[in-house]
Amino acid sequence: MKHLITFFSAAALTLCGLAEEDKPCCCAAAKDAIVATVKLYIAAGEKGDSKIAKQAFAPGATVSWSENGTAKTVPIQALYDYFDKSGPQTVTYENLNVTALSQTTATVSIDTCFGTTKFKDMFALVRSGDKWQIVAKTYHVK
Repeated sequence: MKHLITFFSAAALTLCGLAEEDKPCCCAAAKDAIVATVKLYIAAGEKGDSKIAKQAFAPGATVSWSENGTAKTVPIQALYDYFDKSGPQTVTYENLNVTALSQTTATVSIDTCFGTTKFKDMFALVRSGDKWQIVAKTYHVK
């Protein structure tokens, strides 16, 4: 039985190292890297520093929300400007969940509070080389 467990563990590690899109992603390491990417977003808000956020987001990333029943989308620069203008603030979060994961894509949901404003944030991430990048952030103000 010990050899069988070792075989399955080695097979799981082999699958995680492959870049093929049709292989299921099974790594705790991938989830940890995705969570670390989202935590850069949180740190950027806490410190009011877009340089931190830029480590998490892809250059062409967008931010989207619904305003008066109409979908709005802006380039990620709008979020960077917000962080830099707001300066350091208290940020809390809970329910950080990787909700879907493949070899090269992931989605994450999180409940955040920046200052006194509460949000339901959702992120779409794509693996680029050996790192994960946020390509889209959507949010709802609670």
